Amino acid sequence: MYPNQDPAKHFYTFDAFRGIASIIVVLYHWQLFYYANDVFVLGQYDKTALPFYHYLAVFYNDGMVAVDIFFLLSGFIFFWLYSERVASGKMKFRQFFTYRLSRLYPIHFVTLLIVTMLQWMMVKNVGHTFIIQYNDAYHFILNVFLMQNWGLEKGASFNGPSWSISVEVFLYFLFFIICYLKLQRKKWLLFLMIPAGVFLQSFTLLIGKGMYSFFLGALVYYLYVWMTKENRIRKYLPALTTITILLWAMILAEYHFSYIQGLWTQIVHQWLPGKNEEFITVTFGQIRNFFFRSTVSPCTILSLALWETKRDLISKKWALLGNCSYAIYLIHFPLQIIFVLTVDTFHISRYVLRSPYTMMLFFALLLPLSLLTYYYFELPAQEKIRDWFYKRYKRRTSIATVNVTT
Repeated sequence: MYPNQDPAKHFYTFDAFRGIASIIVVLYHWQLFYYANDVFVLGQYDKTALPFYHYLAVFYNDGMVAVDIFFLLSGFIFFWLYSERVASGKMKFRQFFTYRLSRLYPIHFVTLLIVTMLQWMMVKNVGHTFIIQYNDAYHFILNVFLMQNWGLEKGASFNGPSWSISVEVFLYFLFFIICYLKLQRKKWLLFLMIPAGVFLQSFTLLIGKGMYSFFLGALVYYLYVWMTKENRIRKYLPALTTITILLWAMILAEYHFSYIQGLWTQIVHQWLPGKNEEFITVTFGQIRNFFFRSTVSPCTILSLALWETKRDLISKKWALLGNCSYAIYLIHFPLQIIFVLTVDTFHISRYVLRSPYTMMLFFALLLPLSLLTYYYFELPAQEKIRDWFYKRYKRRTSIATVNVTT
C-alpha cells in the first residue's frame, strides 16, 4: 500500500492556482482602459500596445479561460467536500447556502454599492459609464439576489466580473438538487451535464459555461478518488504529469508561433473559401479555448491533486494567495474605475493608464488591499454570519426537542 494514498485533507496547490487565475483575469481586463469613450467593442483596440505584451500576450488574449478554472475547481471541491454530506442529510439546504453565501455575499454586496457610486460619478464627470452599461434599478435587483447572469439580464451590469459569482450560485442550486436526490455518483448524469452546458452556452447563456467546467471538475474528482483508492497514483502520475507538461508546452508554443492557427487557416481557405480572416480568427480562438478547458485545465487539476496526495507539494503559506483571490477578482474592476476617475479629475491624459508603471502601481495597491479585505472584512463577516446561523439553528433544535419531549 502506498504510504500517502489517503485523499488530501486540503489542496494548497488549488489555493495557489486560484490566486494565479484571479491575477490572470485582472491582466485580461487591462484592455478596458483602451476602449474609445469607455465603450466595449470586441477587438477595437491595439493589443500590442498593452504593457509587456510580448511576455503577457497569452493572458491578454485568452485570460478568460481562467474563469473556467474557477468553475472546474469548484466542481472538484464541491463534490469532494459536500456531495456525500448533502446526500446523507448531514448538511441541510439552509446550512449549505448559509455556509456558501457567507463566503460570497458580503464582499459582493459591498463592491456592488461601491461600483454603483463610482459609475454615478463617471456619468456626472464624463456623461457615460465605464464599460458596463446596464446599471439600472432592474439589474441592481438582479445583482442583489445574485441572479444577474441567469438569462434574465439584458447585458453585463454593475461589477461586471461578478457574473461568474451569479453563475456559481446557480450551480449551487443544481449541485444541491443532484446530491439531495442521491444522484451525485451517477457518472452518466454528470457527463450529460457537460454537453448540456455547451448547448446552453450556444445561446449565449453563461450558466452553460459554468455547467461545462463545474461538472467536468466533478468527473475529475471521481477519477482522482478512483486513482487514490485503487492505489494507482504511482502507476499513472508520471504519465499524467508528462502529458500535462506537453499540453502546456503545446499551448504556449502555439501562442508564440501560431503553427496550429496557420494550419487551421489553410483548412478553412480550402474547405470554406468564402470565409474571411475574422471568421478564421474567431473560430480558431473558440476551438483553442475549448481544447484548453477540456484537456489542459482538467489534467492540471488532477495532476496537482495527485501530487499533493502523494507528498506535500506546496507550502501552506500559499493558501494566502487563494484566500485573497476572491477579493482580487471583485475589487479590481472598481479599482479600475477609481483610476479612470482620478486621471480625469486631475485632467491627466488617459494614456497614462496604459503605462507599465501604472500597471505596477495598480497591482501594488490591489494585492495588499485584497489581503486586508480578506482578513479584516471577508473573514470576520463570514464568521459572524455562520455564528448567527449556528446559534439560531441550535436554538431551533432545542425548542424542537422540548416540544417533542413535552
